[in-house]
Amino acid sequence: MNCPKCKSENLCVVDSRDTDERSVRRRRQCDGCGYRFTTYERFEPIKLNVLKRSGTIEPFAREKVVKGIQIAANDRISIEQIDEIVDEIEQKLIEAGDNPIASRKIGNLVIAKLKKLDEVAYIRYASVYKNFQDIDSFEQELEKLKK
Repeated sequence: MNCPKCKSENLCVVDSRDTDERSVRRRRQCDGCGYRFTTYERFEPIKLNVLKRSGTIEPFAREKVVKGIQIAANDRISIEQIDEIVDEIEQKLIEAGDNPIASRKIGNLVIAKLKKLDEVAYIRYASVYKNFQDIDSFEQELEKLKK
């Protein structure tokens, strides 16, 4: 890194702080001209890919998972809780090391989280995810939930 003012490579870090879980703020000073400036370092997330049922592969889109949960939750779960759920799922996917990840695996992780948190959101999500074809399959899922 070079000083933005004099282009010197002789810099020192005066102060360093975490701004959030994914970035660090550093206050730097040039040893040559004394100019002070701030830099931010952000952790680069691991690029995940998703293997869709159709066989196509696309980049993991956190927003899609959030949107699916929001629709199923219908304001029953706060956005903070949804973000926490998706953070946990994303972390599990990274730790598993599978790339690409089967979309079914992502759906199963969402279902497991919703089942513990909110039964209505779980049923709503499951009805789309599991593609219930008739009322009987829906009733069978409700019976499983009651047990």
